[in-house]
Amino acid sequence: MKPIRIIVGGVELKGKLDDSPLAGQIWKLLPYEEVGETWGEEVYFPIRLETKNTEPVEQVNVGDIAYWPDGPDLCIFFGRTPKSTDATPVVASPVTIVGSFDCNHQDFHLIRRERHGILVRIESGTDAAEQHAEPDQQLN
Repeated sequence: MKPIRIIVGGVELKGKLDDSPLAGQIWKLLPYEEVGETWGEEVYFPIRLETKNTEPVEQVNVGDIAYWPDGPDLCIFFGRTPKSTDATPVVASPVTIVGSFDCNHQDFHLIRRERHGILVRIESGTDAAEQHAEPDQQLN
């Protein structure tokens, strides 16, 4: 598993990409920033990766990150979608799950929505740690 940091409309989330080849392709694109939209309590955004669904599923869970080849988009599931009949998200069409994130359902309601959409940034968890690390002190 590869640690990632996701910033969705100003809300910071910790997550991980799995060890699949598809997740590895996504990892190579990081850091990645794009403008996304919502579909119910799902945030989706375009990704510059066109490939097949390697392990297509129609059922996902809150906290899943999935690749949707019809976009192609990455989808982040916070809760219900328009196709849901209960609290479980239901996808528009098959996706491949590539990771997960620590989901607090209230985070979805804190996302800032701009006129042009929702700014989404995904970076490696190691990048995030390096950005916040103190610089080495130089000896004189």
